[in-house]
Amino acid sequence: MRKLWIHIGTPKTGSTAIQRYARSRQPYLASNSIDFLVRGRRGSYNDLGVHLRGGKRAEAEKVGTSIRRMIADSPAETLVLTSEMFTGSAPALLREVLALEEPFETRIIGYFRRQDRYLESSYKQKMKTGKVRPGFQNYVDKFGIRGGEYRRIISAWDDAWPDAEFIFRRFDPGSFPKGDVVHDFMQMLGLNIDADGKPPSEEVANPTPSIDLLDLMQLVADMPGIDARKVFRAMPVGTLPRFEGRAMDNATARALLQQYEADNEALRQRFFPDDPALFPTDDLDGPDPAIAAPGFSDDQRVMIRALLQAVTEQASQKQGA
Repeated sequence: MRKLWIHIGTPKTGSTAIQRYARSRQPYLASNSIDFLVRGRRGSYNDLGVHLRGGKRAEAEKVGTSIRRMIADSPAETLVLTSEMFTGSAPALLREVLALEEPFETRIIGYFRRQDRYLESSYKQKMKTGKVRPGFQNYVDKFGIRGGEYRRIISAWDDAWPDAEFIFRRFDPGSFPKGDVVHDFMQMLGLNIDADGKPPSEEVANPTPSIDLLDLMQLVADMPGIDARKVFRAMPVGTLPRFEGRAMDNATARALLQQYEADNEALRQRFFPDDPALFPTDDLDGPDPAIAAPGFSDDQRVMIRALLQAVTEQASQKQGA
C-alpha cells in the first residue's frame, strides 16, 4: 500500500520552504520514490485550500480531478499534498473532492507554533496585504483567536480521516535537524538530505519586512484599483529591513495561552504524554520584549497617502491615454 502524506501547515511554520525544496529537488525526490504532486510552478495546493474555504466546490473538484490523475500517473510509493491553507479548510470536504479510490496509508502532518506565536505570525501575514492596521489588538478584534484552537482543528481531521495517523510537530527550529524545518520534514519522509548531498537553499522563504513597511501596506490597500497582494509580491522583500520586536508583551501572551489551557493539556496527553506541557513557556518569565510599532506620524501618513494617490491617478491616466 502506498503512503499519502497531507501536510496542513500553519502560517509561518516553514511551509513555503518545504514547497520550494520540493519543486527544486524533484529528480532527487523521485529517485527516492517521493512525489509532491507538483503542478507546473506550484509546490502547494493553496488554490485548493482557498476554494474549500470559500465554499467553491466546483472549482475544488476540478483540482481534485487533477490530483487524482497525477496520483494515477505517479510511480512513487510516497505521495505528498501540501498547503498551509488546509488548516482552515473543512477536511471532510477535502476528502470528498479528492475522491480517492486507491487505498493509502495516510498520514496527516501539521507544524504548530505556540498559540501566541502563531497569532503573532498570522497578524504579520495579514498586515502584508493591508488587511489589518498595526497593533495586535486590531488583529484580535477583526479576526479573533479561533485559529489557535488546535484541538478543534485536529478533531476535524480525525473525523474526516479516522483511518489516518495524525502527526503533531511542534514548530521549534531549535529541536529540528540543522535547526531547519525542511530537514525535519524530509526526515519524517525517511530522507537524510545532508547525507545525500541535497541540502536546501539558504535563502529565507517568505520573510516578514519591517513594521514600517507593513504600515505602508495599509495605505496601499486603501488605494482604489490597487491589488495590495500583487504589490507586496512585486517588492524585493528579501533585501528590505526585516521585522524586529514582538507583537505583544508577556502578560498578553500568557492571557492568550490561558484560553487554550484545557485543549493544550488534552493534546499533550495524546501526543506528548511524557512532557510537562504541550509548549514550553519559560521565555515568558523574563523581561518584556520590545514591541514593534510603526514610526510614521499621522502627518507623514497623510503625505504618503497623497503621494500614493497621485502616483495611482497618474498611472491610470497613462494607461487610458
